[in-house]
Amino acid sequence: MFFNEIEPVYLRHWIKSIQLMKRILTLFLATGLVASAYAQDAAQPQGSWYLGTGDATTLLNLFSTGVTIAPTVGYAVADDIVLTAKAGFGGTFDALDLSIGGQYFMGDYYVGLDVDDPLNNLDLGINAGRYIDFKDVLYVAPQLNVGMLLNDPMVGVSIGFGTRF
Repeated sequence: MFFNEIEPVYLRHWIKSIQLMKRILTLFLATGLVASAYAQDAAQPQGSWYLGTGDATTLLNLFSTGVTIAPTVGYAVADDIVLTAKAGFGGTFDALDLSIGGQYFMGDYYVGLDVDDPLNNLDLGINAGRYIDFKDVLYVAPQLNVGMLLNDPMVGVSIGFGTRF
């Protein structure tokens, strides 16, 4: 009779232990699922180089006013942080337009800050856009630009085209 009275107590503790283990296992599985969802590779990994040709929207002016080519070089100094340098040349030294800046990537989208023409007419610009890669190393990057923040603001749209390696 003694064993019959004790047996339900052990059985209740054993059931509670199993329920506790189920909860702990479910917690670990949920934590692992959340961690794996956020542990994705960087969209722009550190050490990537970018070579661009400038604004592809000027290709429409090919036969009327000519195409402006502004070579762009970029380097990812950290995951999803890219520093860029851009140059444009209009014939004379005063027309030399240099720009340095950086972009922060959130997946395929980015925001950036540019310091435009620090030699002749210092100005700031901000941009936001989307990075679209195709054919393994080529990319297109449409973006909205707000330039001349220190002077009269100017809003524009550009489409960058280049390669990443």
